[in-house]
Amino acid sequence: MSNNNLLDKLQTALPNISFEAELPLAPFTTVKIGGPAEVFCRVKSQTDLINLLKFVISEQIPYMMLGSGSNTLISDKGIRGLVIKNEVTGFEIKDQLPAQPMPNLGLTRWQSTASLDSSPSTSLDNLERIRVEIEAGTVLGLAINKLLNQGVTGLEWFVRIPGTIGGAVVNNVHGGNYYFGQFIESVKVIDKQGKLKELTAQELEFDYDYSRFHKSGEIIISVNLLLFNGNVEKAKEVVKDWANKKAHQPQTTLGCTFQNLSTDQQQKLNLPTPSIGYLVEEVLGLKGKQIGGARISPMHCAFIENTGNATAQDYLELIKLISSQTQSKFGITLKPEIFFTGFTKQELSGIIS
Repeated sequence: MSNNNLLDKLQTALPNISFEAELPLAPFTTVKIGGPAEVFCRVKSQTDLINLLKFVISEQIPYMMLGSGSNTLISDKGIRGLVIKNEVTGFEIKDQLPAQPMPNLGLTRWQSTASLDSSPSTSLDNLERIRVEIEAGTVLGLAINKLLNQGVTGLEWFVRIPGTIGGAVVNNVHGGNYYFGQFIESVKVIDKQGKLKELTAQELEFDYDYSRFHKSGEIIISVNLLLFNGNVEKAKEVVKDWANKKAHQPQTTLGCTFQNLSTDQQQKLNLPTPSIGYLVEEVLGLKGKQIGGARISPMHCAFIENTGNATAQDYLELIKLISSQTQSKFGITLKPEIFFTGFTKQELSGIIS
């Protein structure tokens, strides 16, 4: 099916949504890299999103969801099929619940390299809970600020993490001493058959930078979070402190390129920290290394930044350089924190096993 035929088919079936052909995706990513979408659309209502997903699934139209584009490297060739930009935003405060302990996800892979005070004054275990339903397309930073303005705390630990609520669930993002999955009660999804269903937090298979959504093909529509009736002023102090800690991080990137080292890997290399940035700068000596327009950031070597005209291939070559040197020198395989879209298996050889 040509892009004109695909666009016409979608536009006819879903007249409430505006579709465009061959639209460059770079402007919709934090790293400003990415070729065109065969067909592209922005969706701003939950009803439209559900109807669109049910249609493309029933018609077997290839599609990709895009939130803030904060951790996805899109090929220079772009994406065939439909790219859906989820711009459905908003939240509803549902009800208040008694205090309950924070769930322990049993994860040990991630180690925080910049923790804040976790004394009883900042503990979340003894606070009344507030159930909040948030649309998956809501930007995380916006949700933090708006909820604090209504006296709801908890998400402050995830300040300055770019991306949407849906993306935070998919990757079980970490902030402070917490994982996002610890705040989740349930999620509403569209499954691979186009059916709307609800999954409990216990069904989401959370791990370090991982959830079932990495493989399930389900699309998150909205999320029920159990947040807190906490000390708003204290929460705002956390926001300020974390924002200051992250102020040195470069912005035109996809975030940290690789997961931090495991405890075993750190001990094997006899390093003082599990930080990938430390490994890249102090052990591999690659600080500031540049290929084309992509550069290992001199500000923080865990990040690869676009200096202005980087291609996806430039970015990929730097990732391969870090991976190959770590593997050849130390026998350690690094795991990317970012997703790769539109690439062949051969192009990702040495990065994705």
